Amino acid sequence: MEHSRRQHLISLRSVLLRYLCLCSGGCVLILVLWWGIFMQLMNIGFLLPAVASAQACANAREVVTAMTVDTFDADAIDSLCRYAVITGANTAGETVHTTNMTARQLEIARNALHGGSGNLGMMQYQYIVRMADGAACLLQYDYAVPYADPALRERLPDFQTCYIILLVVLLLAWLAVTTHRTVRTFTAETSRIDEATRQIAAQHPEAVDVDHARIREFSAALQALQTTGQQLTDSLQHQWQMEQQRTEQVAALAHDLKTPLTIIQGNAELLAETAPAPELDAILRAGERAQQYLAALRSAGTVPAARQLTDSHTLAAALADTAQALCRPAKLHFVLQEQWQGQFLCAAPELSRALENMMDNAVRYTPAGGTVTLTISKADGDVAFTVADTGPGFMPEALHKAGQFLYTDAARPGNGHQGLGLYLARNVARAHGGNLIISNDPAAHGACAELRLPICANAL
Repeated sequence: MEHSRRQHLISLRSVLLRYLCLCSGGCVLILVLWWGIFMQLMNIGFLLPAVASAQACANAREVVTAMTVDTFDADAIDSLCRYAVITGANTAGETVHTTNMTARQLEIARNALHGGSGNLGMMQYQYIVRMADGAACLLQYDYAVPYADPALRERLPDFQTCYIILLVVLLLAWLAVTTHRTVRTFTAETSRIDEATRQIAAQHPEAVDVDHARIREFSAALQALQTTGQQLTDSLQHQWQMEQQRTEQVAALAHDLKTPLTIIQGNAELLAETAPAPELDAILRAGERAQQYLAALRSAGTVPAARQLTDSHTLAAALADTAQALCRPAKLHFVLQEQWQGQFLCAAPELSRALENMMDNAVRYTPAGGTVTLTISKADGDVAFTVADTGPGFMPEALHKAGQFLYTDAARPGNGHQGLGLYLARNVARAHGGNLIISNDPAAHGACAELRLPICANAL
């Protein structure tokens, strides 16, 4: 079936050759028919040959020579020949006594009398005949095909001019029709290309119409587009499946880790009640952080809860308590700067978790005696939560990759950190229509993470 369909395809070269053959062949056929009709009109006596006018003027020359101005007889001259009788030629008293020429024809004839070419119209020819009394008779004719009937010559426009115009019109009409048909062929093929691109953009490569293409090159292009679209769709589906698989693996890992961590933390709490020790406190703190990581893993990629109107000052107070609890054991200073206070719409639990992760990152990477600063401000209609520290800052690679899933900055000691904090913060920001901006603070020579969320207009 595929082989049979390919046999019916035509090449682009064949289409162009056919177009040229149709144009040239049609023009030749029109010329042949045009010339055949022209000759047939002459054969039946409807038209006279072009030399008939010249012959009529030649006969009139012999007749006019014996005439004078007073004896001039216009009826003795064939109607194919125009005349003008002039006395006093080339003098101030030059006078036209009788003529059947138009003003333009007379101007051309007198031009010849005065020594010019006498062919200003590119078709008129004339003889200058001296009459018996010395007057000049100008005989003029057109080298063209005239009607045989004098009445038709008087009532109808010049046949030769009209017939040539008819030929030009027929040739242009044929070229226009042939070109239009060829353009329609190309338009149909290009429309299939356009439709194919739309189907591929909609991830429906199977809907690409390959079977109805008529030109081989366009058919090959459609097949290539269909193959590319199918490969792209398969790639996107494979990527989606990989994302789903990774999410499922993370969820399974979080579930598997929950039980052993609960056992470790529970037994550590029992031991701390009977025999308190600094080592047990460290185990308990590590267990709490591990539980937080599990919660973060379970919430990775999930949709935030419903948004509600939240007071920035209340949120800042809760964040300050958490930040103090994080900074105190690490011997760090915490500074809260509320440059803006107001209400805005957000999913408060997810936003709090994202900001706590950002502050946890800052605490982890700031040396003892350093400072972690949380600033709440308003910028360009957004509420901005900025966490800055006095640690080593981000490396250039981290400025581009921080916030990616499980990415950590190799140049900064992570203390077991797995790169989820900024990843979750960026997901929360994007879910709210905002963004997470990572940079280095030039003033504090440390890292700076800014989470921006749009402020709803009715919450201002």
